[in-house]
Amino acid sequence: MLMWNIDDEIMLKQAELKESDSIFLLLEHSRHHLSPWIGWVDYTQTRSEMKQFIKTVNNKMKEQTDVVLFIWYRGHVAGSVALYDVKWHNQSGMLGYWVGSGFEGHGIAQRAVRGMLTYAYYTLMLNRVELRAAVENEKSIKLARRLGFQAEGIVRQAEWIRGSCRDQVQMSLMKSEFH
Repeated sequence: MLMWNIDDEIMLKQAELKESDSIFLLLEHSRHHLSPWIGWVDYTQTRSEMKQFIKTVNNKMKEQTDVVLFIWYRGHVAGSVALYDVKWHNQSGMLGYWVGSGFEGHGIAQRAVRGMLTYAYYTLMLNRVELRAAVENEKSIKLARRLGFQAEGIVRQAEWIRGSCRDQVQMSLMKSEFH
C-alpha cells in the first residue's frame, strides 16, 4: 500500500476498497463542481462503480502504468492526484488532480501535486510530466503555472465532456525545472 505524509495536514494514499464509500460521497458532493472538467465523473454514478474504479486503478498501479493516490486532508478524503500513462522508455507520465467541493482555498491541490511531482522525479526517476487542462479551466492552469509547468500549445477538440468537444492546454514540467 503506497502512502506518505506531505505535511501535518495532507497525506497521499492508495485507495482501499473499504474507503470507497467515503470517496464516493466526496464525488457525489462535488459532482457539480467537477463535471465541467473531468469526464469520468459522469460515468461513476454508483458505489459499485466506485469500487470497480478503485480495483481498476490499483491494478494499474501493480502494472506500473499509473499511480493514483487519494488526498487526505486532516483525516478526510479531499480529492485525488494521479500520474497515469507512464511511459518508462520516455521517462514521462501524465498528471491529473482534483479536490472536492469545500476543500478549495487551503493549498491542498498545490501541496498534493508537489508531493506527486517529487515522487515522479525522485522515486520513479521520470524526466517529464505532462498535463492537459480545458482551456477554460483557469484554476487548474493557474495551479500548474505556479508549480512551474509551461504551456506547449493547444490540443484541439481533445476531450468530449457533457455533449461538447473541448480544447485543452498541453503543459509540461521537466525534472530540471522542478524546485
